[in-house]
Amino acid sequence: MISSYEYGFAKLLEDDFNQKKTKLSPWEVDELFGKFEKQPHWKPLVEKARNKMASRDLAFRDALHARLKGYITPLKPDEFERFLGEKSKELSERLEEAKDVMKRLKERG
Repeated sequence: MISSYEYGFAKLLEDDFNQKKTKLSPWEVDELFGKFEKQPHWKPLVEKARNKMASRDLAFRDALHARLKGYITPLKPDEFERFLGEKSKELSERLEEAKDVMKRLKERG
């Protein structure tokens, strides 16, 4: 969903740039984005994405965000399995990756 949204908006920006043959100002980009996000086909897709994000946050991280409370629905058993099962990374792998990231961030700071 997110990649579709990003690709669609990027295509709109590209088309407008090619039509005008000049860089777009921040105001022109804001105006295009306003028109893009108001297209009616996005409404059910955005609702579905919010539902998935809110439900997974609650189920997997015990995080309840007040603004997303209305989007929470129970997860199906296969969604848990996909997240926690063989396809998910082992905790040790996740910790090792996180350790590398933390080292890089520490070196930057």
